[in-house]
Amino acid sequence: MGRFLVALALVLGFAVLSSPSAHASATRWDVVPCGAGTKALWLPRVTGFGTDISCTTEEARSAAVKAAVDSGSPTRVMNVAIAFGQQLADKSLTASSPCVLGAKGAVGEAIGTCVSA
Repeated sequence: MGRFLVALALVLGFAVLSSPSAHASATRWDVVPCGAGTKALWLPRVTGFGTDISCTTEEARSAAVKAAVDSGSPTRVMNVAIAFGQQLADKSLTASSPCVLGAKGAVGEAIGTCVSA
């Protein structure tokens, strides 16, 4: 139990200390529209841990999710969960939302990258 509390304290400390500072207001979203029939969707990575954002179709995303789940790989299944979480978090994202330099997101149906203002 003690190790858990130490780990929890470290994670919470990192979250508090790494929160965006006042200079984050000097950033903006650079929004690039997706092509016809596609939209910005978070996809689970096939190799390694993480996700990527891409202009793709719902069908292609569903196929990528199914392949990840069917693989039985715990890492790929976790990537699916992260991709869904990112997509959900981006639902409230707009071109005028605050951002952290270098972040990527689905701004509406377009891909946004946070850049210096």
